[in-house]
Amino acid sequence: MTAFDGQERAADALLGMFRVYRRAYDTFRLPVISTGRSFEFYRRVFFDGQSEAEVLGGLAGKLVVDIGCGLTPFTSNSMFRACHDAGIEFYGVDPKMNGQLRLGHFDRLKIYFNNPRARLDRNAPGAERRVAAYAHQLPFDDASVDVILSSWLLFIWIEDEAALAEIFAEFHRVLKPGGVLRQYPMTKWRPELLADAAWREVSSRFEITQRFLRPGLHWWNVPPSYTGTFTKKS
Repeated sequence: MTAFDGQERAADALLGMFRVYRRAYDTFRLPVISTGRSFEFYRRVFFDGQSEAEVLGGLAGKLVVDIGCGLTPFTSNSMFRACHDAGIEFYGVDPKMNGQLRLGHFDRLKIYFNNPRARLDRNAPGAERRVAAYAHQLPFDDASVDVILSSWLLFIWIEDEAALAEIFAEFHRVLKPGGVLRQYPMTKWRPELLADAAWREVSSRFEITQRFLRPGLHWWNVPPSYTGTFTKKS
């Protein structure tokens, strides 16, 4: 077994642990809210570590949607805020955006653990672009979105193949031809293992490429795993 094989197996085991963690949330009906991850996190996992200027320059004039955004619209050093400041049309989608924002001690602890420099502001600039919606019911026009980003949601919190088929069909609807979904984390893509016929069909509408993100200094925040780019076929 090579060193890479060992890293890949360790990554799969780690994702398995997170799935167990998620099932505990389901079992005990614990509240789930995202940790307001930083722009630094997004740059690394979705944009190959490009500089902030390179990322924002590449997104200029595009419509970007963050699925499962959680608290990023209220987080001072988030990609949401950076895109707002750069004039980029960036929307954060999360069903928990509906109603009055509440932050408990556990929420703040999770935010600090993953993004200790974050400051939260209920009236943050651009927060009006937060959208209360589910991933399979997006309030965007057909072929209107250039980029979809999603971290720690698909394949982790949502594993059911029928549910994934419905979500990706909605992604396919709103993405422009050649538009992309960038997803992290996930295991190595193996389409031959897909059991659900609808999921196989929907996933075939995308060109899928992956890269393995090796652990860095802050491995607890960006653990080793595959990232995936799902490009809508023309």
